[in-house]
Amino acid sequence: MNNIERLTATLQGRETDRIMTYDLVDNTEVLKAYGGYNDEKKYSPEELMEINVKAFKGIGLDITRGTHDPVDHWMRHKVDNWIRFMGVDPANWLVEQGGDTAWISKRPFDDLTGLEKNLPSLPREDEIREWYSPFIRETTALFNSYDRVIIGGVEGPLCDAYTYVDLELFSLVLFDAPELIEHIMDCTCAYSEAIARIYSENETAPVQFMGEDIAGSTGPIFSPSMIEELCLERWQRIAAPIREKGGTFIFHTDGRYGPLLDLILGKDKFNAQALNPIERCGCNDIFEIHQAWPETYLFGNVCCEETLPYGNRADVEDETLELIEKAGADRKIFIGSSSEVHELIPLINIETMYNTVHEYGSYPLDLDRIRGRRREIASKRKVRKDLPL
Repeated sequence: MNNIERLTATLQGRETDRIMTYDLVDNTEVLKAYGGYNDEKKYSPEELMEINVKAFKGIGLDITRGTHDPVDHWMRHKVDNWIRFMGVDPANWLVEQGGDTAWISKRPFDDLTGLEKNLPSLPREDEIREWYSPFIRETTALFNSYDRVIIGGVEGPLCDAYTYVDLELFSLVLFDAPELIEHIMDCTCAYSEAIARIYSENETAPVQFMGEDIAGSTGPIFSPSMIEELCLERWQRIAAPIREKGGTFIFHTDGRYGPLLDLILGKDKFNAQALNPIERCGCNDIFEIHQAWPETYLFGNVCCEETLPYGNRADVEDETLELIEKAGADRKIFIGSSSEVHELIPLINIETMYNTVHEYGSYPLDLDRIRGRRREIASKRKVRKDLPL
């Protein structure tokens, strides 16, 4: 059974041989150790893609939604896509990078009047298709050649819109000129809808991912009722292509879900089939979510805020084993980080997480062996030392 067969069977509720690993890897050490990446060399996009896929195979990552470019952050590519497909004037946009992140440090506007002069235009699907269709075909073929899986990924229309405007200005414009926000979200939705449709028309994995960051560590960043009004119909349009094909739609937001879970997962609301990343550190309890929404597929959730960057191997192994022990039997979990494998995470901890899934995640699960191993390493834990087994 190869990985695309394993993924498809899992999402169709059929028995498979093991739990799969899923993640977004933004870690250069992984590319160096397993893909042969060299800081001193310049790579073409095609060469960099193959380095990523080779590294994913080497470290034991089965499924991802993207690749890592150590030089150009994805935020730069986002702005480039606005310029290319939404008619945005390229002048006076600046993306800065620092550490393991990037941000838009300059826009051609900083108030409502300026925004009115710098609105995006509705993208043309034929232009998106000309670029994206060959890209996703070639990318899927490369991943298949390494027995890895790449799934389709799009931005949520709200997240993309407030990133374009800036969150503070977005909130003000939403109150003072809501028609401008509606227009911008129409543009961002149309772009993601086109990507989702083109993806589903090709021979791709039966999964579509949407990143719609609408929560922080304390809960939703907007009121759930406002999010529903702005987003629900747009989300449905983006999800329609993969659902019509019989595939699975993954909803992603960082932060604490709280009341958003009913909107995201409710059958009379958006009814997402899968959830990512189930952020930890006081944000969410994956086991409570699994109990409350037993039919939902969960993608995560070894903590990338504390355990992975600051824990030792025993911490990482124990947290991974806990996921297998408590959520693995129902075959509804794909294990990886609680958001992404970022640059602060040591290579040994990344290896430990994926190796643990491959070693202990075979069906039927040997729960006695898993629990025995957790007891064996309990005294070696550092950040999880006070947690009961």
